[in-house]
Amino acid sequence: MGSECKVHQLHAAGDSDGGGPGAVAPFVAKTFHMVSDPSTNAVVRWGDAGNTFLVLDPAAFSDFLLPSYFKHRNFASFVRQLNTYGFRKVDPDRWEFAHESFLRGQAQLLPRIVRKKKKASGRELCEEGEEVRGTIEAVQRLRDEQRGMEEELQAMDQRLRTAESRPGQMMAFLSKLADDPGVVLRAMLAKKEELSAAGNDGPDPCKRRRIGADVGRGAVAAGGDAAELAQSRGAVPFPFSALGQVFY
Repeated sequence: MGSECKVHQLHAAGDSDGGGPGAVAPFVAKTFHMVSDPSTNAVVRWGDAGNTFLVLDPAAFSDFLLPSYFKHRNFASFVRQLNTYGFRKVDPDRWEFAHESFLRGQAQLLPRIVRKKKKASGRELCEEGEEVRGTIEAVQRLRDEQRGMEEELQAMDQRLRTAESRPGQMMAFLSKLADDPGVVLRAMLAKKEELSAAGNDGPDPCKRRRIGADVGRGAVAAGGDAAELAQSRGAVPFPFSALGQVFY
């Protein structure tokens, strides 16, 4: 807590006199305060040794912390500013930065962190550009992974809803079957007649009338037979098709 108060004092001195000896650059002071705030440890925090700081969640860092301190959301711009003040990335696999005068609880060292004044060489500019591009790609990859997870969750929810609706459809069909036990047999006879008609290019009209009459006479008996068969066996043959739906 004392170190944060000292940061505010040094920051105020730097703002009042335009940045003389002992003044802390506003960017450095804000970064120190942001890293030292324990309420943001899930996003940015000090390293275990206290001589580095880590950005654990670049997406949340860009969306929430940067606008609060720097009035922009550009993580690549923040990394570029760190470079201009002499910070270096110490771990290739995570966003961990260090400066010899940026230490936990050592706010009195912050005035030593100053902006580089010499012009960067072509090689340094190239390396900085590569680092910025890598930063942008890493942030974009995190956002793509987040969108992919959201789409996968939506697909899982849709599959769950579909699975929940199937028992209702089955119960509706079974209710229909209980009200009219002959529906299965009539559907089977109708399908058989359809297949027979499709297999003959020129079906005999008289034969078709006989089949229709037989189906009409057999439907009544089929209803009773199907009901009796369902009661005696306690089961309905599957799969079958009725009312335009297929049940398994």
